[in-house]
Amino acid sequence: MTERGLEDRAAHALRYFFLRRLPTCRQTVELISQSLERPLTLRERVATRIHLWVCIWCVRYLEQLQLMRDTLGARSKQVSDDASPDGDSLSAQARERMKRALGQHSR
Repeated sequence: MTERGLEDRAAHALRYFFLRRLPTCRQTVELISQSLERPLTLRERVATRIHLWVCIWCVRYLEQLQLMRDTLGARSKQVSDDASPDGDSLSAQARERMKRALGQHSR
């Protein structure tokens, strides 16, 4: 067997060893979600990192969360940049039209 083949087998065996002793994917996903809201403990960070080294599905979940967070953050910034300087996002004419329309419906 080649040296590369032995390395691959050793890496596979190590991943399998960790996979059997680490938190499940469900528990890891929960920790990943919590990490967006609070700092994880050292133990949680280490377990999550090792799990991510072993599990491509949880890596993909983390990538999707990061993409959603980045996208929503960019969209939020765009919306706040589009708002008028005084914080109102509607023009005075639009507000008057809405008041008139609501006033007609309330009678």
